[in-house]
Amino acid sequence: MSKKPAADLSGLVATKGSAAPVANMPSRTPAHTEETTTEDAANNVPLNFRVPGEFRRRFRMYAAAHDLKLNELLRMAFDDYEKKQSN
Repeated sequence: MSKKPAADLSGLVATKGSAAPVANMPSRTPAHTEETTTEDAANNVPLNFRVPGEFRRRFRMYAAAHDLKLNELLRMAFDDYEKKQSN
């Protein structure tokens, strides 16, 4: 009985550092938000709290649909809330 030759799987393995972005890939930073500086990013700290599952799903879907990061959406919503409460 003869053995089958081993399948060539070399094309299925990624080579570290060889990935390239797609040519027409849009950037993640939306044009309508303020630029986050490196200093601001370094000062970020975790904010942990629990929310109902349905709220979490709606929040994440809204952020994705509007190309926002979750922390950007939270910051925008809180800033708007503060403005409305101060009037």
